[in-house]
Amino acid sequence: MPRDLFGRNAKDEATLTASPESQTRTGDSVAQDQDGSNEFTIHCEDELPSFGVSKNARGGNNDLSDLHPYVQTLSLSDLESCVALENATFLEHERCSREKFVYRLTTCPELSLALFSTTAPDGLVASLPTYPHARPPDTISPARKSTLIAQVIATKCATLAVTDESMEIPPDWRPSNSPSESRGHQEHGRTIAIHSLASLPEFKGRGLGKIIMKSYVQRMETSGIADRIALLAHEHLVKYYEALGFRNWGKSQASFGGGGWYDMIYEISKYQPG
Repeated sequence: MPRDLFGRNAKDEATLTASPESQTRTGDSVAQDQDGSNEFTIHCEDELPSFGVSKNARGGNNDLSDLHPYVQTLSLSDLESCVALENATFLEHERCSREKFVYRLTTCPELSLALFSTTAPDGLVASLPTYPHARPPDTISPARKSTLIAQVIATKCATLAVTDESMEIPPDWRPSNSPSESRGHQEHGRTIAIHSLASLPEFKGRGLGKIIMKSYVQRMETSGIADRIALLAHEHLVKYYEALGFRNWGKSQASFGGGGWYDMIYEISKYQPG
């Protein structure tokens, strides 16, 4: 079932709109994959604006600190952090499987995107479930750790919208898929199928979903690797995605999770540098 990962309030909205990266509505919820991963995505090269940690974060009000998130592509070396984030975000029957993480981070890591925050061992982020799997961002400051706080996972498909097959893993996919295999990632496809968006519950209301979504769309638009971005949404989220530039193509034929989804499509404009 889809979740409201990024709830807002008036105070948060005032903080978010002060940032150039925050001019798009925050990702209030996302549609989910067959195994519970969510449908959504995004990227930005520069360090992002700082965001205060929610008062509901562990440690209470006295431990509040600012986040200084930055965005980068995920890799298989981030597997344990990805699994920890997914487990912290979703109920067991809603989680993306480890196998799917391995498949997607091995086959098409360039379609993933994540928000990290560099923190000291005594910082608030150090108390979060992804911190034990964090790594130093460089050799200059080995005591600091680059901690995963939000992630987006996607594949490419040859269809115009997300399908049940696009969310599956091909059997015996190592070392590579058969050219005739229709399940899973399709390198020749021109549709980016978003499968997972997860953000640590401790940062609910901080606008991280909004930032990663805008950044991801921008990166996909400038990359030239696809013609559209597709995701699935429940009816009550259709207007939300429309506000983000997605078009409602009507009820989806995808049946995972009991069906009842709507196909939402973002048409990528032709990028002209300069």
